[in-house]
Amino acid sequence: MFLNNLLIFSALAAFGLMLIVSDWRMRIAGLASLYFVGFIVILQIWPVALASVKLISGWMGIALLSTSMLNSVDQANDHRFNSEMIFRFLMTGLIWIVVAAIAPSINEWLPIPYTNLYIGVSLMGSGLIFMSLTEDFFEIILGLLTILTGFDIIYSSLEGSALVTGIYAFVIILICLLSGYFSSIVLYKEEE
Repeated sequence: MFLNNLLIFSALAAFGLMLIVSDWRMRIAGLASLYFVGFIVILQIWPVALASVKLISGWMGIALLSTSMLNSVDQANDHRFNSEMIFRFLMTGLIWIVVAAIAPSINEWLPIPYTNLYIGVSLMGSGLIFMSLTEDFFEIILGLLTILTGFDIIYSSLEGSALVTGIYAFVIILICLLSGYFSSIVLYKEEE
């Protein structure tokens, strides 16, 4: 019970770090800790080898994102206002409260542990809020990866296929590769 509560708190704290700070390095660290929490949650159900594929593919994607951000001129998003951060945090808090209210009813028809369901659905909702309230390409990619992390936690609790794990790892790395490519195109267009 203590470990489950610690995992829920760690996932929400890691996403809160991504939400509040404006430095891209700290946001990447928050995403890396989300992948680590997802690894611990999936490790309770799956063998170590399959769960580590999820962690390694996520961290490889993070390395690709970091490499593309090092080449970017707009490394710090300093144009964020306090009211914007407060609004995002309140919206995310509302999502977490709604998920806490509806998780028991969802748990009736999804036979997975409550911790996995709560972390997965809250990360999917939080990532959707994070992705939809911005025009910054990097934040959209972080929101998409957060949604996929939440989906992966729920889906891994339902299905334990090695093929699906490999496809998921391929999708994560491909999204990060394409985001690096498209961010360089956006940077090139802004320079003209």
